[in-house]
Amino acid sequence: MITLTVREIKNLAEFAGLVLNSTFPPDDDQLETEISITTEPAECTDDDGKVERYAHLASMAEYPEEGCMPLGEPLPPNDKVSGGGTPSA
Repeated sequence: MITLTVREIKNLAEFAGLVLNSTFPPDDDQLETEISITTEPAECTDDDGKVERYAHLASMAEYPEEGCMPLGEPLPPNDKVSGGGTPSA
């Protein structure tokens, strides 16, 4: 798992060329909020109770019980994925 602050995620987004809305910038407390990202495939349950597996999930570091945010598309049901996110043979 990797944990980044919102400030680090903002810097990464800008590095990737994204333009962020400067009308409502996050305050200092929001910028220090930590987000954890899985580095191994994991399951996430949506609001309807459907469980799907993703290569990476994000959640609030302090409150993981509040839910997760899938990053990318769900993995195929029979797909075995290594920690690097590449299907294995």
